[in-house]
Amino acid sequence: MRSIGVIVSIVALSAFAGALPVLAAIKTVTQRPTTQSLPAGHAVLFNDGQCPAGQIAKFVHKEKSGQLKKSCVHSN
Repeated sequence: MRSIGVIVSIVALSAFAGALPVLAAIKTVTQRPTTQSLPAGHAVLFNDGQCPAGQIAKFVHKEKSGQLKKSCVHSN
């Protein structure tokens, strides 16, 4: 029973580790993104000056709605 838990943990960690390059691949752009400039399902960072200090705006082009979603994230 314990070995099953270990195997599940390894699989979960492997899946998360595989997603890390995707998370790190978010680019910072110099022009405000639009639905035409950002492919569906992709995200970019853009400093629009409206987020609190130490944060930057993250724009995601939502696949199903065709709209951009904005959220403020920590800029590391």
